[in-house]
Amino acid sequence: MACNLNCSACPLAYACIPLAIASFFALKKVGLQKKRVASQLSFLLISNFSFIFGATGLIYSYFYCWESPLAIAACPIGVLEHAFADRTFYLLIYLAGTIFTVSMIFGRAACGWVCPIGFLQDLIKGRKIKKKDNKFRYAKYFILIAIPFACFFTGKLAYTDICPIGGLTGTLPYLLINPTGYTFTVFFYPKMIFVAGFFILIILIARGWCRYLCPVGAMMACFNRISFLQIGYSEEKCIKCFKCSKVCPMQIEMPYENKSNECIRCGKCIDACPTNAIEFKWQ
Repeated sequence: MACNLNCSACPLAYACIPLAIASFFALKKVGLQKKRVASQLSFLLISNFSFIFGATGLIYSYFYCWESPLAIAACPIGVLEHAFADRTFYLLIYLAGTIFTVSMIFGRAACGWVCPIGFLQDLIKGRKIKKKDNKFRYAKYFILIAIPFACFFTGKLAYTDICPIGGLTGTLPYLLINPTGYTFTVFFYPKMIFVAGFFILIILIARGWCRYLCPVGAMMACFNRISFLQIGYSEEKCIKCFKCSKVCPMQIEMPYENKSNECIRCGKCIDACPTNAIEFKWQ
């Protein structure tokens, strides 16, 4: 059968994406961080393939606004908001099932290997801070708890109205693509202020959004200690050089906090370890 370059109608075209990712991961000589970048880029492309796939009805396992003009799937927080704002609570079963399945297998690895916002933070390479910030990391849990209450009592998508990620991946691209078709609301300028605040945060603090404010990260964090994918640590091989701790973008006290809720499974600690005392393992 001859190719007519009609990729959107070709089932082989859809197979190329996962096959390309799988083949890249199969190359043993390719470094872990290069594989991670390939994964992040692949999911960034997949996230914006609505012109091929259309709306899939799936839920992202990461934070990416479904109001993006080319987004193919739904943001987990958007689904949570609709469940409470519209009183369609059956959506919570679908949401919980998706997050549970992904997180039970991979823990919070979606933050390190899949999320486009995590990829953006990796590119910006924010500064590491010297002071302990453990108390501030609870903010994302309070945000997650507050969202359903705000949506239930207002009957609106209260978080979406001010969400900086929605502004970055939804509002601004839509304005760029269709500037005359956008309807400005009272929330536009507050949202843009939060977008600016997002960039200031991730410049000042490495992975600042993941650490303090991401409600999807809060959803998945509690699975880190029990997920099938773990960061294994062999104390016998460890020489206590703490290179693993120095390279950690989330500034976890590795290797002792290898099951921390804050771990995004990026694997930088594995690459840094000179004695292979740290590794990915399935349990």
